[in-house]
Amino acid sequence: MTTYEKQLLEMIKHDSYLLSILRAVQELNLTDCWVCAGLIRNKVWDKLHNTTTPVTDIDVIYFDPSDLSWEIEKELEKT
Repeated sequence: MTTYEKQLLEMIKHDSYLLSILRAVQELNLTDCWVCAGLIRNKVWDKLHNTTTPVTDIDVIYFDPSDLSWEIEKELEKT
């Protein structure tokens, strides 16, 4: 693991809000999913510039080849 990866993990471990988002996504039990870069990028930016960027959007992407329907996507968006 690189130094930058270690620093990022430390930032995440000490951010209760970000951890709550990761836990909520984990509870969805999605296969092959990610919390997208904007949220993480803002966390790094804020740390480097000693500021707080308001969270206005959280993107989660996933792929489940067993269900490609719009219905499941709309259900997950409500969660």
